Amino acid sequence: MVETYKKYDSLFTNIKPNAIENVVIFSKNDSWEIQQHYGDVTQKETKIWQHLYSKVIDITNQFGSIEFIQGIEKLELCFNEFPNIKSISNRIKSITDWEVVTVAGFLDEYLFFELNANRRFPSTDIIRQSPRFSEKYYNSPIKNEFGYTPEPDVFHDVFGHMPFLTNQSYCNFLAEIGQLGYEILLNEKGLSQELIAHNLKRLQNFAWWTYEFGVMKNQKDNPKNNLKYQIYGAGILSSYDELMNVVNCCENKSSQSVFLPFDIEEVVITRFDYSEIQDRYFVINSMEELYQSFRNNKNLFMYEGK
Repeated sequence: MVETYKKYDSLFTNIKPNAIENVVIFSKNDSWEIQQHYGDVTQKETKIWQHLYSKVIDITNQFGSIEFIQGIEKLELCFNEFPNIKSISNRIKSITDWEVVTVAGFLDEYLFFELNANRRFPSTDIIRQSPRFSEKYYNSPIKNEFGYTPEPDVFHDVFGHMPFLTNQSYCNFLAEIGQLGYEILLNEKGLSQELIAHNLKRLQNFAWWTYEFGVMKNQKDNPKNNLKYQIYGAGILSSYDELMNVVNCCENKSSQSVFLPFDIEEVVITRFDYSEIQDRYFVINSMEELYQSFRNNKNLFMYEGK
């Protein structure tokens, strides 16, 4: 994991402690790819899905980006059904060139970027607050709450990310991020492990502040949205607490978080916190501007030291 390398951390701002400590992390040598046993999904797990879905669906339909709203419709995600990952993957494959692979949990950087580079997206089949989640982290101080868990669960993966995989432009963007991450790891330039880790952290920062916790100027494509902004970050869209934080800050009912203009040079050096509501959101003008900014600035992720 990149967190063990800290030589170049002085170049970052907003340094945070490692909030994924104690999370089980799978690498290439582990049995990381699994099959979802959909017939074994319990009534309790379905009720948890229903609770999470009902909390956020109206808010996301009002303030989510058009890519997200259209993706929910294309995938036919609904309140009643616990997600069948294979069925969802088949739908995505019929719309774009991506597929979903069921995984045992949190993947290391090598696996994650390799999957994305090959147009595959990982999803766990375990849901927060369930007995399976509790058993996985028995005697471990991992948060397991409706509002937050540091290990992404099936609600975050499916509800937050999968709708975007029905949009080809977004899929191309995500694959390019994966390809760049994989290129950093292949290390054809012969950089030190410290520099490889530093560049991966830069890419993690970019991913965090964009497709995980990104906000966009209101594109005026949804008459329900009366705010200045709309949301495209999966980490916000799959979290009731984070959604309400964005809404309340937009409406000046809270000053917990600030909205900053998107500047890719600032984004790549800004670290983040897994464990708390975000204290800032970087605002893009449009998805196309985001895609182009990434493509024009890949050199920012190939720092070679001084």
